[in-house]
This record gives sequence, structure tokens and C-alpha cells, in this order.
Amino acid sequence: MNDGLRPVPDELRGSVLLLGNFDGLHLGHRALLTEAAALARKAGRPLAILQFDPHPRRHFRREQGFLISGLSVQRRLLVEAGIDLIYAPRFDALFAAQPADIFVTEHLVGRLGISAVVTGADFRFGQHRGGDVLLLQTMGQAGGFATHVVGECRDQRGEGLRISSSRIRSAIAAGRLDEAQRWLGRPFETAIDNRSGIWRFDPMQILPPDGIFMVEARGAAGQRLGRRTLLVRDGRPEVRLPVGTRSILWHAAACAVGDRI
Repeated sequence: MNDGLRPVPDELRGSVLLLGNFDGLHLGHRALLTEAAALARKAGRPLAILQFDPHPRRHFRREQGFLISGLSVQRRLLVEAGIDLIYAPRFDALFAAQPADIFVTEHLVGRLGISAVVTGADFRFGQHRGGDVLLLQTMGQAGGFATHVVGECRDQRGEGLRISSSRIRSAIAAGRLDEAQRWLGRPFETAIDNRSGIWRFDPMQILPPDGIFMVEARGAAGQRLGRRTLLVRDGRPEVRLPVGTRSILWHAAACAVGDRI
């Protein structure tokens, strides 16, 4: 990972860059990633992603409890997906005030030296969200990078809804983990840690309503450590998890949400 303060190693410059928050790395994000990976392989370039830290929603609204994937889970998923470089500059007031063209010139061209960018049609960036795909295409012609736009990804079942992080958050918050799992393309996963002998969730993590759930414990590298029954009461986990647990997978088929507990 590069925090934007250190030079990017020469071997990671010239990357094919994914632009977007990619919270949860759901099926829509996977479509972008597949396109970018194919371009990177064909051109013999590194595959990179730009992610803001903290999430802009946290900076502007001071929100908690909305991330589908906390930082540790998100970054493990990105590495597993084949990302060579996570470029994560700190998102603060100074960064947010950058005009969109300065952001492109300083970060995409100057610090990363990208060869191509892959993003969704609705991506916005820069001060007052002034930058868009058209600006990327125009500046890319002068800056030496190509812009590839990937269309919407829709659920192939039911009503063909557009798959988005906001829709997945709504499903999780309502306890519809089967829907969230379908749109994520895998079970919902959250980081969990044991401080002073008490298991805790990341406060930035979105959670389903209180209830009883079947979960699978995972280690830091994603290895399976065993299944357990989890009770969530007042947003706090009550469970005995194996030593070394760093995250849990929630199994949608075996949950009881809203039971009297």
C-alpha cells in the first residue's frame, strides 16, 4: 500500500488504475476489476486501485457504521483479487479541496504515471465532485493514458436491479443477508477483534439487526478456523471464537434476525 506521501516504486508506475471506492468489492466492482485485469495483462502493466482513506462519506458526514468491508477485510480482498498496488492517499480537507484537474495531474499522471484508468460511468471526483469521465478522457489524451468506462452491473435474478454498495448496505441493515450475499458474490464478511478479552466489531462496519447467526471464523490470511453461533445484542457480538480470528463470514441460510434475545 502507498499512502501518497512516498514515491511509487518504478516497477509499479504505468499501471492500469481502478478508480472508485469499491466498498465490499461486490459483483459490480468485480466487473470493473475483470476489465482492468485483462487490460493490465495484455499490456504487461501492474494493476492498481486508488482508494481514499478515510472514506469520503466519513470525512464529509462524520458517519460511522456504513462500511460493507472494514479496512483490513477490504485490503485482503483486493490483494486476493490480484491488485499489485493500493494507492490510498489520506482524504482530508486539503485533499477534498483539490480541483479535479489538479487531482488528475498530481496523482494519476505525476505520482502514478498511469497508462490507463478503468471506472464506472457515474464516477465523480475532485472539489465539489467537479470531475467526471469526460474530464478523464480529455486529460488522458494530453497526459498519455486511456480511459475505459464499464457499464452498470445488474442482478440477473428478480427485477434486474442495479448492483450497488448502497443497495447492499440497505439489505444488510434490514437483515436480508441472502440478497447481500447474492450481490456481493460471496458471504458478507466483517472484521472482528478481541481487545481485553471482549470481541468487538469495527465501529465503521455496517451490521444486520440484532439476532442469532451462524458464522465462520477466518484468520488474518482468510484461512478457515471453524463455525460458531453468534448472538448480536445491541450491535455487540456475543460469541466464543477461535484464537487468531480476524474476520467472520455470515451465513445467510442460518440466521434468525429479530428473534427475542
